[in-house]
Amino acid sequence: MKFRGLFIGFVAIGLQAMGAWAGDRAILTTTDYSSGSLAAVDLETLQAEVNLLNIHSDASVQTYRGKIYVVNRLGQDNILVLDPDDMATPVRQFSVGNGSNPQHIAFASETKAYVTRLESERVLVVNPATGDSLGSIDLSFVADADGLPEAAFMTIFDGRLYVACQRLDRNDPSWAPTDRSEVVVVDVNTDTVIDLDSTRDGTQGIVLQAKNPFGGQVRMGKLYLSCVGRFGALDGGIEVLDLQNNRSEGVLLSEGDLGGDVGAFAMVSQDRGYAVVVDASFVNSVRGIDLAEGTVSAPLPGTSGGFTPAIGALKGRLYVSDQGSFGSPETVGLRVYDTSADTLVAGPISTGLPPNFIAFLEGVAVADFDGDGDVNFGDFVVFARAFGTGPGSPGWDPKFDLDGDGRVNFGDFVIFARRFGHSG
Repeated sequence: MKFRGLFIGFVAIGLQAMGAWAGDRAILTTTDYSSGSLAAVDLETLQAEVNLLNIHSDASVQTYRGKIYVVNRLGQDNILVLDPDDMATPVRQFSVGNGSNPQHIAFASETKAYVTRLESERVLVVNPATGDSLGSIDLSFVADADGLPEAAFMTIFDGRLYVACQRLDRNDPSWAPTDRSEVVVVDVNTDTVIDLDSTRDGTQGIVLQAKNPFGGQVRMGKLYLSCVGRFGALDGGIEVLDLQNNRSEGVLLSEGDLGGDVGAFAMVSQDRGYAVVVDASFVNSVRGIDLAEGTVSAPLPGTSGGFTPAIGALKGRLYVSDQGSFGSPETVGLRVYDTSADTLVAGPISTGLPPNFIAFLEGVAVADFDGDGDVNFGDFVVFARAFGTGPGSPGWDPKFDLDGDGRVNFGDFVIFARRFGHSG
Protein backbone atom coordinates (compact mmCIF):
# COMPACT_ATOMS: atom_id res chain seq x y z
CA MET A 1 0.00 0.00 0.00
CA LYS A 2 2.86 2.36 0.79
CA PHE A 3 4.38 1.77 -2.66
CA ARG A 4 1.04 2.25 -4.43
CA GLY A 5 0.27 5.49 -2.59
CA LEU A 6 3.69 6.88 -3.33
CA PHE A 7 3.39 5.98 -6.98
CA ILE A 8 0.08 7.85 -7.35
CA GLY A 9 1.50 10.91 -5.65
CA PHE A 10 4.69 10.61 -7.66
CA VAL A 11 2.79 10.75 -10.96
CA ALA A 12 0.80 13.81 -9.87
CA ILE A 13 3.73 15.82 -8.54
CA GLY A 14 6.20 14.65 -11.16
CA LEU A 15 3.98 15.79 -14.03
CA GLN A 16 3.64 19.22 -12.44
CA ALA A 17 7.40 19.46 -12.15
CA MET A 18 8.31 18.79 -15.79
CA GLY A 19 10.62 21.48 -17.11
CA ALA A 20 12.15 22.36 -13.73
CA TRP A 21 15.85 23.16 -13.48
CA ALA A 22 18.23 20.19 -13.60
CA GLY A 23 21.70 21.46 -12.63
CA ASP A 24 23.14 22.57 -9.30
CA ARG A 25 23.33 26.31 -8.68
CA ALA A 26 24.58 28.61 -5.96
CA ILE A 27 22.24 31.49 -5.16
CA LEU A 28 23.91 34.52 -3.59
CA THR A 29 22.76 37.76 -2.10
CA THR A 30 25.21 40.50 -3.03
CA THR A 31 25.77 43.89 -1.43
CA ASP A 32 27.90 47.00 -1.22
CA TYR A 33 25.97 47.93 1.97
CA SER A 34 24.08 50.70 0.20
CA SER A 35 22.33 48.49 -2.37
CA GLY A 36 21.75 44.78 -2.85
CA SER A 37 21.13 42.30 -5.61
CA LEU A 38 20.86 38.60 -6.39
CA ALA A 39 23.26 36.41 -8.36
CA ALA A 40 23.26 32.76 -9.46
CA VAL A 41 26.27 30.59 -10.34
CA ASP A 42 26.01 27.39 -12.40
CA LEU A 43 28.12 24.95 -10.39
CA GLU A 44 29.13 22.92 -13.45
CA THR A 45 30.24 25.76 -15.73
CA LEU A 46 30.96 28.23 -12.89
CA GLN A 47 29.31 30.92 -14.99
CA ALA A 48 27.49 33.63 -13.05
CA GLU A 49 24.28 35.50 -13.77
CA VAL A 50 24.41 38.80 -11.89
CA ASN A 51 22.06 41.61 -10.93
CA LEU A 52 19.04 39.34 -11.31
CA LEU A 53 16.88 41.25 -8.84
CA ASN A 54 17.29 44.32 -6.67
CA ILE A 55 16.97 43.37 -3.00
CA HIS A 56 17.81 44.93 0.38
CA SER A 57 21.46 45.73 1.09
CA ASP A 58 21.14 43.50 4.19
CA ALA A 59 19.54 40.26 3.04
CA SER A 60 20.13 36.54 3.51
CA VAL A 61 18.98 33.69 1.26
CA GLN A 62 17.69 30.16 1.79
CA THR A 63 16.20 27.47 -0.42
CA TYR A 64 13.47 24.94 0.26
CA ARG A 65 11.79 22.42 -2.05
CA GLY A 66 12.71 24.19 -5.26
CA LYS A 67 11.96 27.72 -4.13
CA ILE A 68 14.28 30.58 -3.16
CA TYR A 69 13.56 32.70 -0.09
CA VAL A 70 15.26 36.07 0.33
CA VAL A 71 15.06 37.45 3.88
CA ASN A 72 15.21 41.25 3.67
CA ARG A 73 16.32 42.40 7.11
CA LEU A 74 15.98 45.60 9.15
CA GLY A 75 14.55 48.46 7.11
CA GLN A 76 12.55 46.27 4.72
CA ASP A 77 11.43 43.47 7.07
CA ASN A 78 9.96 41.14 4.48
CA ILE A 79 10.52 37.86 2.69
CA LEU A 80 10.64 37.39 -1.08
CA VAL A 81 9.70 34.04 -2.63
CA LEU A 82 11.31 33.29 -6.00
CA ASP A 83 11.02 30.61 -8.67
CA PRO A 84 14.51 29.44 -9.76
CA ASP A 85 13.46 29.56 -13.40
CA ASP A 86 12.59 33.27 -13.18
CA MET A 87 14.46 34.94 -10.33
CA ALA A 88 13.79 38.42 -11.70
CA THR A 89 10.06 38.14 -10.94
CA PRO A 90 9.09 37.43 -7.31
CA VAL A 91 6.33 34.89 -6.82
CA ARG A 92 5.27 36.74 -3.68
CA GLN A 93 6.48 39.11 -1.01
CA PHE A 94 5.17 39.29 2.54
CA SER A 95 5.90 41.42 5.57
CA VAL A 96 7.06 39.96 8.88
CA GLY A 97 6.39 43.15 10.85
CA ASN A 98 7.76 46.65 10.47
CA GLY A 99 11.05 47.10 12.30
CA SER A 100 11.20 43.41 13.29
CA ASN A 101 14.56 42.64 11.60
CA PRO A 102 14.01 39.04 10.36
CA GLN A 103 17.07 36.79 10.54
CA HIS A 104 16.19 33.28 9.45
CA ILE A 105 13.36 31.14 8.10
CA ALA A 106 12.93 27.43 8.93
CA PHE A 107 10.42 25.23 7.12
CA ALA A 108 8.12 22.61 8.59
CA SER A 109 6.43 22.24 5.19
CA GLU A 110 5.60 24.24 2.09
CA THR A 111 2.70 25.79 3.99
CA LYS A 112 4.27 26.31 7.41
CA ALA A 113 7.50 28.05 8.36
CA TYR A 114 9.07 29.95 11.25
CA VAL A 115 10.81 33.33 11.15
CA THR A 116 13.15 34.64 13.84
CA ARG A 117 13.15 38.42 14.33
CA LEU A 118 15.91 40.18 16.22
CA GLU A 119 13.61 43.01 17.38
CA SER A 120 10.84 40.77 18.69
CA GLU A 121 10.47 38.34 21.56
CA ARG A 122 8.25 36.17 19.36
CA VAL A 123 9.05 33.71 16.58
CA LEU A 124 6.58 34.32 13.76
CA VAL A 125 4.73 31.36 12.25
CA VAL A 126 3.77 31.89 8.60
CA ASN A 127 2.34 30.13 5.58
CA PRO A 128 5.09 30.77 2.99
CA ALA A 129 2.76 29.72 0.18
CA THR A 130 0.48 32.69 0.90
CA GLY A 131 2.43 34.95 3.27
CA ASP A 132 -0.35 34.71 5.87
CA SER A 133 0.50 34.70 9.57
CA LEU A 134 -0.35 31.49 11.43
CA GLY A 135 0.52 32.84 14.87
CA SER A 136 3.67 33.27 16.93
CA ILE A 137 5.67 31.59 19.68
CA ASP A 138 6.51 33.59 22.81
CA LEU A 139 10.18 33.41 23.80
CA SER A 140 10.07 36.24 26.32
CA PHE A 141 10.83 33.75 29.12
CA VAL A 142 14.38 33.39 27.77
CA ALA A 143 14.99 37.12 27.22
CA ASP A 144 17.64 38.96 29.21
CA ALA A 145 17.13 42.30 31.01
CA ASP A 146 16.52 44.25 27.78
CA GLY A 147 13.40 42.16 27.11
CA LEU A 148 14.61 40.46 23.90
CA PRO A 149 16.10 36.98 23.42
CA GLU A 150 17.84 37.88 20.11
CA ALA A 151 16.62 34.72 18.37
CA ALA A 152 18.66 34.18 15.21
CA PHE A 153 19.50 30.79 13.67
CA MET A 154 16.93 27.97 13.63
CA THR A 155 16.67 24.42 12.36
CA ILE A 156 14.06 21.67 12.37
CA PHE A 157 14.93 18.08 13.23
CA ASP A 158 12.61 15.14 13.91
CA GLY A 159 9.52 17.24 14.55
CA ARG A 160 11.27 19.78 16.76
CA LEU A 161 12.27 23.37 16.06
CA TYR A 162 15.57 24.46 17.60
CA VAL A 163 15.89 28.23 18.09
CA ALA A 164 19.30 29.66 18.99
CA CYS A 165 18.85 32.65 21.32
CA GLN A 166 21.92 34.87 21.59
CA ARG A 167 20.75 36.92 24.61
CA LEU A 168 22.79 40.07 23.99
CA ASP A 169 23.09 43.08 26.27
CA ARG A 170 21.85 46.07 24.28
CA ASN A 171 22.94 48.41 27.06
CA ASP A 172 26.52 47.45 26.20
CA PRO A 173 27.86 49.42 23.19
CA SER A 174 29.19 46.20 21.65
CA TRP A 175 26.03 44.18 22.36
CA ALA A 176 28.06 41.70 24.40
CA PRO A 177 26.46 38.37 25.34
CA THR A 178 24.94 38.15 28.81
CA ASP A 179 25.29 35.31 31.34
CA ARG A 180 24.29 32.59 28.88
CA SER A 181 23.02 31.77 25.41
CA GLU A 182 20.37 29.11 25.01
CA VAL A 183 18.66 26.92 22.42
CA VAL A 184 14.89 26.73 22.86
CA VAL A 185 13.13 23.58 21.61
CA VAL A 186 9.61 23.76 20.13
CA ASP A 187 7.17 21.02 19.11
CA VAL A 188 6.30 21.83 15.48
CA ASN A 189 2.98 19.98 15.67
CA THR A 190 1.63 22.13 18.50
CA ASP A 191 3.96 25.18 18.32
CA THR A 192 4.54 24.87 22.05
CA VAL A 193 7.89 25.16 23.80
CA ILE A 194 9.22 21.87 25.20
CA ASP A 195 10.48 21.95 28.80
CA LEU A 196 13.61 19.78 28.76
CA ASP A 197 13.87 19.57 32.56
CA SER A 198 10.59 19.54 34.45
CA THR A 199 12.37 19.18 37.80
CA ARG A 200 13.55 22.81 37.60
CA ASP A 201 11.49 25.98 37.78
CA GLY A 202 10.56 27.63 34.51
CA THR A 203 10.93 26.31 30.99
CA GLN A 204 14.33 24.80 30.31
CA GLY A 205 16.11 24.70 26.98
CA ILE A 206 19.67 23.70 26.11
CA VAL A 207 22.10 26.10 27.79
CA LEU A 208 25.20 26.46 25.65
CA GLN A 209 28.73 26.31 26.98
CA ALA A 210 29.74 29.06 24.54
CA LYS A 211 27.80 32.25 23.83
CA ASN A 212 26.42 34.25 20.93
CA PRO A 213 25.48 31.55 18.37
CA PHE A 214 24.84 33.00 14.93
CA GLY A 215 25.05 30.10 12.49
CA GLY A 216 24.54 26.37 12.44
CA GLN A 217 24.28 23.19 10.46
CA VAL A 218 22.71 19.77 11.12
CA ARG A 219 24.47 16.54 10.17
CA MET A 220 23.46 13.03 11.31
CA GLY A 221 21.50 14.15 14.36
CA LYS A 222 24.09 16.68 15.48
CA LEU A 223 23.67 20.46 15.45
CA TYR A 224 26.94 22.33 14.92
CA LEU A 225 26.83 25.93 16.15
CA SER A 226 29.28 28.74 15.46
CA CYS A 227 29.46 30.76 18.71
CA VAL A 228 31.54 33.94 18.56
CA GLY A 229 31.10 35.01 22.20
CA ARG A 230 32.35 38.56 22.65
CA PHE A 231 34.18 39.84 19.60
CA GLY A 232 37.93 39.93 20.13
CA ALA A 233 37.83 38.00 23.41
CA LEU A 234 38.48 34.49 22.00
CA ASP A 235 35.80 33.07 24.28
CA GLY A 236 33.71 31.23 21.67
CA GLY A 237 34.11 28.28 19.35
CA ILE A 238 32.24 25.51 17.57
CA GLU A 239 29.79 23.77 19.88
CA VAL A 240 27.96 20.54 19.05
CA LEU A 241 24.49 19.54 20.26
CA ASP A 242 23.16 15.98 20.33
CA LEU A 243 19.62 16.42 18.97
CA GLN A 244 18.55 12.87 19.82
CA ASN A 245 19.06 13.59 23.52
CA ASN A 246 18.74 17.40 23.50
CA ARG A 247 22.06 18.10 25.19
CA SER A 248 25.31 19.88 24.46
CA GLU A 249 28.44 17.85 23.78
CA GLY A 250 30.48 20.97 24.50
CA VAL A 251 32.82 23.20 22.55
CA LEU A 252 34.84 20.82 20.39
CA LEU A 253 37.05 23.53 18.92
CA SER A 254 37.66 26.81 20.75
CA GLU A 255 38.52 30.21 19.32
CA GLY A 256 41.89 29.78 21.01
CA ASP A 257 42.41 26.68 18.88
CA LEU A 258 41.24 28.53 15.78
CA GLY A 259 43.43 31.57 16.42
CA GLY A 260 40.70 34.19 16.23
CA ASP A 261 36.97 34.88 16.30
CA VAL A 262 34.95 32.20 14.56
CA GLY A 263 32.76 33.34 11.69
CA ALA A 264 30.82 31.40 9.10
CA PHE A 265 31.48 27.68 8.88
CA ALA A 266 30.50 24.65 6.80
CA MET A 267 30.81 20.94 7.58
CA VAL A 268 31.66 18.45 4.83
CA SER A 269 31.40 15.34 7.03
CA GLN A 270 30.51 14.43 10.60
CA ASP A 271 33.86 15.70 11.86
CA ARG A 272 35.51 17.70 9.08
CA GLY A 273 34.66 21.16 7.83
CA TYR A 274 35.83 24.73 7.32
CA ALA A 275 35.54 27.91 9.37
CA VAL A 276 36.14 31.59 8.74
CA VAL A 277 38.58 32.91 11.34
CA VAL A 278 39.04 36.63 12.07
CA ASP A 279 42.33 37.53 13.74
CA ALA A 280 43.17 40.51 15.97
CA SER A 281 43.94 42.63 12.89
CA PHE A 282 40.52 41.76 11.37
CA VAL A 283 42.14 39.67 8.65
CA ASN A 284 39.76 36.91 7.53
CA SER A 285 41.00 33.45 6.60
CA VAL A 286 39.30 30.14 5.85
CA ARG A 287 40.73 27.14 7.69
CA GLY A 288 40.00 23.44 7.61
CA ILE A 289 38.85 21.98 10.92
CA ASP A 290 38.68 18.44 12.29
CA LEU A 291 36.44 18.23 15.34
CA ALA A 292 37.38 14.63 16.14
CA GLU A 293 41.09 15.40 16.20
CA GLY A 294 40.71 18.96 17.48
CA THR A 295 42.97 20.27 14.72
CA VAL A 296 42.99 23.38 12.54
CA SER A 297 44.71 23.57 9.15
CA ALA A 298 46.65 26.41 7.58
CA PRO A 299 44.55 29.05 5.77
CA LEU A 300 43.24 28.14 2.34
CA PRO A 301 45.33 29.77 -0.39
CA GLY A 302 44.10 32.61 -2.55
CA THR A 303 41.64 34.45 -0.32
CA SER A 304 41.91 38.23 -0.05
CA GLY A 305 41.98 38.50 3.74
CA GLY A 306 38.96 40.78 3.53
CA PHE A 307 35.51 40.23 5.02
CA THR A 308 34.21 36.71 4.33
CA PRO A 309 30.54 36.68 5.40
CA ALA A 310 29.60 33.17 4.24
CA ILE A 311 30.94 29.83 3.06
CA GLY A 312 29.06 26.77 1.82
CA ALA A 313 30.01 23.19 0.96
CA LEU A 314 28.42 20.97 -1.66
CA LYS A 315 29.61 17.77 -3.34
CA GLY A 316 33.31 18.03 -2.70
CA ARG A 317 33.63 21.75 -3.20
CA LEU A 318 33.74 24.73 -0.86
CA TYR A 319 32.30 28.08 -1.99
CA VAL A 320 33.70 31.19 -0.31
CA SER A 321 32.01 34.62 -0.44
CA ASP A 322 35.02 36.93 -0.43
CA GLN A 323 34.26 40.67 -0.26
CA GLY A 324 37.87 41.55 -1.02
CA SER A 325 40.54 43.66 0.59
CA PHE A 326 40.46 47.45 0.80
CA GLY A 327 41.74 49.13 -2.33
CA SER A 328 41.84 45.89 -4.36
CA PRO A 329 38.49 45.46 -6.13
CA GLU A 330 39.95 42.68 -8.29
CA THR A 331 40.03 40.42 -5.20
CA VAL A 332 36.23 40.51 -4.74
CA GLY A 333 34.17 37.47 -5.77
CA LEU A 334 33.18 33.87 -5.18
CA ARG A 335 36.08 31.45 -4.74
CA VAL A 336 35.74 27.70 -5.27
CA TYR A 337 37.93 25.07 -3.55
CA ASP A 338 38.37 21.32 -3.92
CA THR A 339 37.78 19.96 -0.41
CA SER A 340 39.81 16.80 -1.03
CA ALA A 341 43.03 18.80 -1.55
CA ASP A 342 42.19 22.31 -0.25
CA THR A 343 43.17 23.74 -3.62
CA LEU A 344 41.65 26.72 -5.41
CA VAL A 345 39.58 25.56 -8.39
CA ALA A 346 38.23 28.89 -9.61
CA GLY A 347 37.80 32.49 -8.66
CA PRO A 348 37.30 35.13 -7.87
CA ILE A 349 34.08 34.79 -9.89
CA SER A 350 32.37 38.16 -10.22
CA THR A 351 28.89 38.29 -8.70
CA GLY A 352 28.20 41.89 -9.65
CA LEU A 353 28.13 43.45 -6.19
CA PRO A 354 30.34 41.71 -3.58
CA PRO A 355 28.98 38.29 -2.56
CA ASN A 356 27.25 37.95 0.79
CA PHE A 357 25.05 35.01 1.84
CA ILE A 358 24.93 31.78 -0.16
CA ALA A 359 22.44 28.92 -0.62
CA PHE A 360 22.29 25.98 -2.99
CA LEU A 361 19.72 24.60 -5.41
CA GLU A 362 20.53 20.96 -6.08
CA GLY A 363 19.61 19.36 -9.37
CA VAL A 364 19.55 15.76 -10.57
CA ALA A 365 22.40 14.12 -8.65
CA VAL A 366 20.79 14.52 -5.24
CA ALA A 367 17.98 12.12 -6.29
CA ASP A 368 20.04 9.79 -8.52
CA PHE A 369 20.24 7.09 -5.87
CA ASP A 370 21.50 4.31 -8.17
CA GLY A 371 24.15 6.53 -9.77
CA ASP A 372 23.22 5.88 -13.40
CA GLY A 373 23.05 9.57 -14.29
CA ASP A 374 19.26 9.71 -14.51
CA VAL A 375 16.46 10.09 -12.00
CA ASN A 376 14.13 7.32 -13.09
CA PHE A 377 11.94 4.45 -11.90
CA GLY A 378 14.91 2.57 -10.46
CA ASP A 379 15.59 5.48 -8.12
CA PHE A 380 11.92 5.62 -7.20
CA VAL A 381 11.93 1.94 -6.17
CA VAL A 382 14.86 2.32 -3.77
CA PHE A 383 13.42 5.57 -2.41
CA ALA A 384 10.06 3.89 -1.75
CA ARG A 385 11.81 1.16 0.27
CA ALA A 386 13.41 3.81 2.48
CA PHE A 387 10.22 5.82 2.93
CA GLY A 388 9.22 6.24 6.58
CA THR A 389 12.65 5.47 8.03
CA GLY A 390 14.67 7.60 10.42
CA PRO A 391 17.85 7.38 12.52
CA GLY A 392 18.05 4.02 14.28
CA SER A 393 15.36 2.31 12.19
CA PRO A 394 16.05 -0.57 9.74
CA GLY A 395 16.90 0.67 6.25
CA TRP A 396 17.78 4.22 7.36
CA ASP A 397 20.18 5.98 5.03
CA PRO A 398 20.57 9.78 5.28
CA LYS A 399 20.98 10.08 1.49
CA PHE A 400 17.20 9.62 1.18
CA ASP A 401 16.52 12.43 3.69
CA LEU A 402 16.58 15.09 1.00
CA ASP A 403 15.29 17.96 3.14
CA GLY A 404 17.47 17.09 6.15
CA ASP A 405 14.70 16.94 8.75
CA GLY A 406 15.79 13.58 10.19
CA ARG A 407 13.07 11.45 8.54
CA VAL A 408 12.39 10.09 5.05
CA ASN A 409 8.89 11.42 4.57
CA PHE A 410 6.57 13.25 2.19
CA GLY A 411 8.80 16.32 2.07
CA ASP A 412 11.62 14.20 0.65
CA PHE A 413 9.20 12.58 -1.77
CA VAL A 414 8.19 15.98 -3.16
CA ILE A 415 11.85 16.87 -3.79
CA PHE A 416 12.45 13.51 -5.48
CA ALA A 417 9.36 13.82 -7.68
CA ARG A 418 10.45 17.23 -8.93
CA ARG A 419 13.73 15.78 -10.16
CA PHE A 420 12.23 12.71 -11.78
CA GLY A 421 12.92 12.40 -15.51
CA HIS A 422 16.04 14.58 -15.55
CA SER A 423 19.51 13.48 -16.61
CA GLY A 424 22.76 14.64 -15.07
